[in-house]
Amino acid sequence: MTPIKSIITRILKIVVGLAIVFVLLAFASVWLLNMPSVQNKFLHYATDMLQEKLQTKVEIDSIHVGFFSDDVGLYNLKVEDREHRPMLKLEELAVEIDMWALLKNEVQMEEISIKGLHAKLYKGKEDSVANYQFVIDAFKSKKKPGEKKKKTTKGKQLTVDLQKLKIKDVDLVYNDSHIALGSLDLKQGWGDRLTGELKNIEGSWVRIKKRDSVHVDNHILIDRIVYEGQEKHASVTIDSVHWKTDNHLPHKRVAKPKRGWFDDGHMNVVAHIKVDVSHADKDSICGTLTECDANDKASGLHITDLHLKFKKIAEKLHVSDAVICMANTTLKFDKAEVQLPSKKKGIPFLFSTSNITGTTLLTDISHPFAPVLKNFKLPLWLSTKFSGTDSVLSFRDVVVKTTDNKFRAKAKGDITGLKNKYDLDVHFDILDCVVEGNSKARIINQFTVRKFMMKQLHALGTLRYKGSFDVKYKRIEFRGNIGSACGAMNFSFKLDGLNKYVTGNVLSNAFELGKAMDYPDVGRIGARAGFKIDISKERTAVMRRKVGGKLPICQVDALVYEAKYKGIKVTDVYANIVSNGAVADGKIKMKGALADIMCSFSFTDTDHMQQTKIKPGIRFHLFNNDYKNDKELADHEKRKAERKAAKQKEKEEKKKQKEAEKARKAAEKAAEKAKRAAEKAARKAAKEAAKNNN
Repeated sequence: MTPIKSIITRILKIVVGLAIVFVLLAFASVWLLNMPSVQNKFLHYATDMLQEKLQTKVEIDSIHVGFFSDDVGLYNLKVEDREHRPMLKLEELAVEIDMWALLKNEVQMEEISIKGLHAKLYKGKEDSVANYQFVIDAFKSKKKPGEKKKKTTKGKQLTVDLQKLKIKDVDLVYNDSHIALGSLDLKQGWGDRLTGELKNIEGSWVRIKKRDSVHVDNHILIDRIVYEGQEKHASVTIDSVHWKTDNHLPHKRVAKPKRGWFDDGHMNVVAHIKVDVSHADKDSICGTLTECDANDKASGLHITDLHLKFKKIAEKLHVSDAVICMANTTLKFDKAEVQLPSKKKGIPFLFSTSNITGTTLLTDISHPFAPVLKNFKLPLWLSTKFSGTDSVLSFRDVVVKTTDNKFRAKAKGDITGLKNKYDLDVHFDILDCVVEGNSKARIINQFTVRKFMMKQLHALGTLRYKGSFDVKYKRIEFRGNIGSACGAMNFSFKLDGLNKYVTGNVLSNAFELGKAMDYPDVGRIGARAGFKIDISKERTAVMRRKVGGKLPICQVDALVYEAKYKGIKVTDVYANIVSNGAVADGKIKMKGALADIMCSFSFTDTDHMQQTKIKPGIRFHLFNNDYKNDKELADHEKRKAERKAAKQKEKEEKKKQKEAEKARKAAEKAAEKAKRAAEKAARKAAKEAAKNNN
């Protein structure tokens, strides 16, 4: 709220400047000014003088100087800017001051009261002049070029002692920003004790997003701020903060039901804050955030408690002993460092934390960020180190696991392109991920999504995954290696959110497909496969109405390098499966020198694969003289030769390893035999030496 701060500073300078003029002129003739007739004459004189100095219209209803009552008052001051627009209005400025102390160069004010301060300040582009600049220029000390500053004469310095400050009904406007204050009561007590209370603080301003020039209206309302301080220690309590934003655009969730409710253009935050300040000076401030409850009612994001210690020195902010709590989440970190940005000094925004640890239920963030997690009530423990800039976030030493330790993952990652959703890229490397027992089903069952092949998932046993994933604009990519009780496979999946398809490739050299699919006739296979699954609700809904079914709507193309079916070994088998959601139709072809072995099959339920209908077939090449030149056959022979060479190489390597192991054991045996012989000779020599001594 930099514009609001500048409003207050400039208005107070103007008001204080005008007040000083009247106070000094008033005390020039103290006895005469105590007479109403003289005060009225002085009022007209002062008004004319101000109009001449400011070159604009100035109105003052009345002034009052009470020499014996020790009070000075200014009533209904009105000042126009140079465009004849109302700029400043002050209903009342009252000062209780010790007149006799003033003669001793001491300003002892019991109370200053300001009431009805309204101002409208404007400043256009950077090269334009503000409508209040003429007031600042009029009261600015003028010094000739080259003139040195005059040295002050030795003597008693002017001291100021203010006991009470009361401000009521303030309304300030600066361009599109506005701030209003119901009341301010500030009181100086014994031992430099200072207490204050602000009520009904209201402000509004416009934030412009540079990347898309969207104007976001901000409105804040604070019921009460209480300040209690002594010397450099203070306590500040802020009650009932209500902050709203409005970008006058449809909510980001419109037509996107899977998207969370958080939208920084439509926020409605209610908060309570309490801060203890232990030290404060020009360059540093230290304290503790003891209480913080912040609830965005628009999105459902609710931080129930936030407390931490802070220390700001220049552009560095140090945070320690931080605890962040939500309904079912508690996160802690020992320390963090934030480098605050400064355009003037060319300092960028940077931050880093120590290890963040805690427990969570992902339901706490489901409503604002990920509705798909609304039923995710599996307790998780997590740990990570967090750092970044205003456009990049980095996560290191990430550990996530369930409380029973049956799911555990280690990772690292970065989120880049934060300033533009089209450039956003969430990239994580999964260094190790293990899912044991029934944890696979437990995790999947947390999501309200259609579930396929859960029986096959159980057959895979413990899963171990290493790889990476990327989340980009309407696109998700997974890749890596996954190991299971049925074998290991490399995979690459892509989810196209624009066209609504999932595509991917799978490669395995030895996978127990029959064990995984509960189809004993199929043994271990080596194969690669590509697939495409339709995930469009509109397209799949039309197909479901036509044919029904429980299968995914997809297509699979595979090449089986080597497999066993009912004990028969087959190689280079081409397979194609097309599912319309109700029935999956498949075709298998195995190339041969004289004939192609083919078969077709179909199934309707992946949980009952043994009921699959298979129709075998064969196609001969007896009269095809050009078959040996067929590219597929050439590829077949090439792969066959490659496999044979690979097996031969593997056999030779095993032989070498066996011979090396045999040689190693023989060497160990010979060394052990020599060691025993040496020990025996040593014992014999010792025995003979003992015999000779006797």
